[in-house]
Amino acid sequence: MRMTESALLLWHDYFVTIAAVSATLAGLLFVGLTISLNHVLQGYGYLCRAFIALFMQLEMLLLGIFGIVPGQPAYVLGTEFIVTGGAILAGISVFAYHFPESALSSVLGSKGPRTVRAILGYGGTLLPAIAGLGLIWGEPRSLYLLIPSEIAALYLSIGNAWVFAVEIPRRAAQRSD
Repeated sequence: MRMTESALLLWHDYFVTIAAVSATLAGLLFVGLTISLNHVLQGYGYLCRAFIALFMQLEMLLLGIFGIVPGQPAYVLGTEFIVTGGAILAGISVFAYHFPESALSSVLGSKGPRTVRAILGYGGTLLPAIAGLGLIWGEPRSLYLLIPSEIAALYLSIGNAWVFAVEIPRRAAQRSD
């Protein structure tokens, strides 16, 4: 067994964990979206936030699934990471263009939070692609780039799940009082 494939075995538990966490968070996001669906569909950028958070979790789920395929050569895993990161980046870029965030969002709609979300979204999709290149080049330490990518996905998903499930309904209730 080549060094890269043996190094991949050390990451097995990480891949299992991110797959499980991502599937769970995607479900939590759907619950939050269901609670605030009317408000989200009115615009103001919430639709974009939901799409990016869900697709970041899809990316992490796919990376986790690809990472646990037994006996897979490192260059194949690297290619899967590149394609996944590139596809998710393209998807969120197109969606963000057509459904942009708005300063009119009643929850964290100002320029600062929007910029942070954009950096996390783009960085979280590019880092797995870079890790994939590292795997193709025989550098298993490039897998460490998955950790900040996962943190970005977690931050976006947990934050947006809170906004959809708690903040939007709370602020809507305050306005109706």
